[in-house]
Amino acid sequence: MRLKKYTFFSLLLITLIGVFVYTQINEKYTLDIFGVPLTLPVAVWVVIPLLILYFASLFHMAFYSFKSYLHSRNLKKDFSSLIDSLYFAIFKEPKIHKYHTDEYAQVGEVTDRSEITLKALDYEFGNEKIKKAAETIKKIEDGNYVEIKDIKFSPDNPIYIKNIENKIASEPTYCGVILKKCEEFPKDLCKKALRKYIEFADLSQIKNYADLFDRDILFDLLKAAVKDENRLKISVDDILFFCQKTDMKQSDYIDLAKIVKKLLQPDERLQLFEKLKEQDEKAEAAYIYTLLDLEMVERAAEVLENSEEDEFLNFKAYLDLKNIGKNYHIELFI
Repeated sequence: MRLKKYTFFSLLLITLIGVFVYTQINEKYTLDIFGVPLTLPVAVWVVIPLLILYFASLFHMAFYSFKSYLHSRNLKKDFSSLIDSLYFAIFKEPKIHKYHTDEYAQVGEVTDRSEITLKALDYEFGNEKIKKAAETIKKIEDGNYVEIKDIKFSPDNPIYIKNIENKIASEPTYCGVILKKCEEFPKDLCKKALRKYIEFADLSQIKNYADLFDRDILFDLLKAAVKDENRLKISVDDILFFCQKTDMKQSDYIDLAKIVKKLLQPDERLQLFEKLKEQDEKAEAAYIYTLLDLEMVERAAEVLENSEEDEFLNFKAYLDLKNIGKNYHIELFI
């Protein structure tokens, strides 16, 4: 509309000037242009520069209008890129974006390399994409699994890990998927999946993931076996197998000796710790404990006599008290 008004009044002014000059000077003037004589009325020669100025001004306005349009379009693109940058930062998966304007580039360079933690997840965010991100984070923090397709998470992303943990909790069978692709997930997540897997899998299936075993997983397995002996009927060889895969301390072997009382017969318990002490000297204390718990006092005394003077002082004290008629429960000495 403004361009139309400008054109209308410009042409009106040029016409009035041309008419005025024509009425005042009704003559012709010849101008030699590159050797070619050109004869026109004086009024026309006056109007020509005005028309040139008019078209030049149109070009000037069109050029800067187009430049302004490009800048405005780049601002919109950069705003969209900045929203994307914030979106990825909220999911703690920062991603580098391309910016066309300095105004947004200065902010985007920071958000593209940041992880954002929203303190208020139930706030009514004005932007739909940011609102969606906040709602997704809240659902995940509340223990729900949310399928997120537009972000490729890194394996150690805390939101990604929490989301997978939520799926494990709601769909225990998904543990099998994680364990089969364990190289794609953090080891701690695989261990959590295995601890859940133990709750419903068969012993033969659990053995496939023995390399993930640690002290806690081993004891989870044994506790599960106590609760469900039909599904997890564990033998001496099974326990030996898992112990070989597990980094055990002396105190861990003692705890193992306590729990296997609920799983194995006395002769099996003795057999287990005889073999364990042969493969790991840290298991000898648990072996002595088992002997004393089974009232095999003479055999325990023989083992203690062959030990170093400063070794197993608690068990030696227990036997000394027992020899003078003081009977205490062995549990008090471990």
